[in-house]
Amino acid sequence: MTSSVQGLPALPEVGIVPPSSPLALKAFEYAKQHCTETVYSHAIRSGYWATIIAKKLPEFRDNTNLSLEMVFVSCILHDMGWANTPELLSTDKRFEVDGANIARDFLLNEKQHTDDGNLNQATIQRIWDSIALHTTASIARYAAPEVALTHLGITADFFGPNFPGPDGKPLISPEEYRAVMSIFPRAGFNTEGFKKIMCGLCRTKPATTYDNFVSVIGRKYGLDGNGDGREEYTKAWEESQTQLDSFLVLGLDALEAAHDPK
Repeated sequence: MTSSVQGLPALPEVGIVPPSSPLALKAFEYAKQHCTETVYSHAIRSGYWATIIAKKLPEFRDNTNLSLEMVFVSCILHDMGWANTPELLSTDKRFEVDGANIARDFLLNEKQHTDDGNLNQATIQRIWDSIALHTTASIARYAAPEVALTHLGITADFFGPNFPGPDGKPLISPEEYRAVMSIFPRAGFNTEGFKKIMCGLCRTKPATTYDNFVSVIGRKYGLDGNGDGREEYTKAWEESQTQLDSFLVLGLDALEAAHDPK
């Protein structure tokens, strides 16, 4: 193993060289400052998986406009919504949106202290999109290439060498997996660790979880990961679904009654 010039480890034995920009390193230091080792290790590994996948799928490999630095930074910052610095987080937004907003604020601050013309509003917005959409596969996979690749890199950390590509073959080889894990171990990012984070969201800001996958975990494992509060959470979730259905139907009914031609 060797290190890239800016400090992010390169793994030449498996052909992995992460973007060695000052911005990527600063993003990683920022994530380490505000997140647990479990979270920031997951985040940085996602960037490595994205780098590997970019070399294997033609939609990324053959795209000369793809910014791997943008993808790497997006991966590093994608779970800032799990930060352990309370003042960074909202009480009313999904963790993906919190993460995207925190990343945007970090990048806007960096923009004030750099003459890097690539760190512009379009780049910052693309990183925001990549983070906000990273759990929404049905959208992210078909979005801009940086958004799609960020999503794939993050997803790969849940499956490793079992993550299939379009042809059904693994996108990550066992050798690549071992190489990355040797420098950034799982550090508690396993089923129990992930469940703890998700159940924590169900407990601390439940309304942000009702319309997305986090609610599945809350309804199964409760508010502590062991079933406590499961019934109360499930009841609140069911009420939210009824309210959503009623809201949409009542809205259309009101339009038809008041404004549509008879």
